[in-house]
Parts: sequence; structure tokens; C-alpha cells
Amino acid sequence: MFTLSDICNIAVQIERNGERIYRAAGKNTDDTQMAQVFNWMADEEMRHAQWFEELDLPSRVPTGHEEIESMGRSLLQEMMKDQTFSLEDDCMRAVRDLDGLFELSMEFEQDTILFYEALRSFIDDPDVVVQLNHVISEEHGHMRQLESMKALYIGKSEKS
Repeated sequence: MFTLSDICNIAVQIERNGERIYRAAGKNTDDTQMAQVFNWMADEEMRHAQWFEELDLPSRVPTGHEEIESMGRSLLQEMMKDQTFSLEDDCMRAVRDLDGLFELSMEFEQDTILFYEALRSFIDDPDVVVQLNHVISEEHGHMRQLESMKALYIGKSEKS
């Protein structure tokens, strides 16, 4: 059973990994527009990690289960610490244009949504499900923002 705390710990790790990849990509491009998008995405990932860290989480570990809870949390964190889903360093270095950047970024956000939706099926606590649904909604918001930015940037470059 996953608690809201477990999910938030995983989410923080996912968001931090995304921020790290986006920041590195922003430093490694000579294209000003791409660097701006990479930096915006890194800032968004950082903001979401901070949001997850600042959630006021109730303690829901049943008495006598503290050791199992700690082991489960450590295992989840170890599994997720280097996981970036579709945002691998090599993939980001291979991006040569804004269209590719937006496509890869949207893929990452979609992978994150799918991961959180899969976690939802393991949750028994309705309050935790409500909070996780809020997280999923935030990720859908990233998708909409990326789609809007793609239309704006790609539209500008096609008119040039």
C-alpha cells in the first residue's frame, strides 16, 4: 500500500530528475528559443518538486508498521532516483529543433501522468486518491502549456 507521503517522495524525485535534464539541455544548446523553453521546463519541474515537498502530509503509518513503511519508502526512492522516463540525457542532446523539443517534453509529461495513474490503482485511502488526482491534473496542465507553447513557437518559426 502506498501512502500520500510515498507518492510525494516519488514525485519529488521525478520532478528533480526532469529539472536536472532540462537545465543541462538548456546549457548545451546554442539556440536561444530552445534554451528558453528548456529553462522554463526546468523552472516548472523545480516548482512542482517544491510543491510536493511542502504538502502537509498526515501520518498514516499504523502502529507497529513503521519499519515496513521505512523499508518500502527506501525501496521506492532507490528505484526512482535515476528514473527520468523518456527524458534521457542522450535524447535531449539529440534534439535539433523546437518541434523535437516539444515532442520529447510532452512525452515526458505523458509518461509521468501514466505513472501516477498506475500508482492510483494501488491506493486504498480516498483522501490520498483525491490528492493524487490533483497531482495528475497538474501534469495535464503541463501538457496543455507545452502544446500552447509549441503552437506559438512553431507558428513563429514557420512565418519567418
